Amino acid sequence: MANKQGQVVASGAFQAFGARQREQVGELLGEIFDRTDIAAMGSDWRGIVYFTLTDDETTSADTVLGFDPSSGTSGELATVDEVSEAIRTGDVAEAVDVASFDAWRAATGTRALDMGACVPPTLYEFLGGDPAERDVEPTDLVTYVATAAAIMGRIQSLGVEPGDEIPAEVFDEEYWK
Repeated sequence: MANKQGQVVASGAFQAFGARQREQVGELLGEIFDRTDIAAMGSDWRGIVYFTLTDDETTSADTVLGFDPSSGTSGELATVDEVSEAIRTGDVAEAVDVASFDAWRAATGTRALDMGACVPPTLYEFLGGDPAERDVEPTDLVTYVATAAAIMGRIQSLGVEPGDEIPAEVFDEEYWK
């Protein structure tokens, strides 16, 4: 994955990051997870970010993990070799639900997603949103990931438990200054 420019697969359904995007997204994930050993690899149209951990006692350095900002979940998915092969063959498109992506593109008249763009759910899953209901306009991946992390951090800081009503303070910028 030493590609400087990055690679877009299936009209943007999957994006293997170039050097600049790897660095930017890796730094953001490092802040979110409070780690210094995250190496971002790519993302898919849904905004799920794929990465490895270079210095983890429980996870092999060749294990690719995924982080879904909308649900706040992450976990092991495949190996670097498996992902690289899937990118090379184009099979990665099936793994990231290219059928739903193509349906979204047809419904919105969008030809392709640019590198660094994604289509988040209209409402984050951790706020009760449905992952099948997507925005009609693409958004910047870094902005999406950072915003989801900030909102989730606020919810945690306020002690909100699953099923609780989301307090207005979560979205009050003055409260968080």
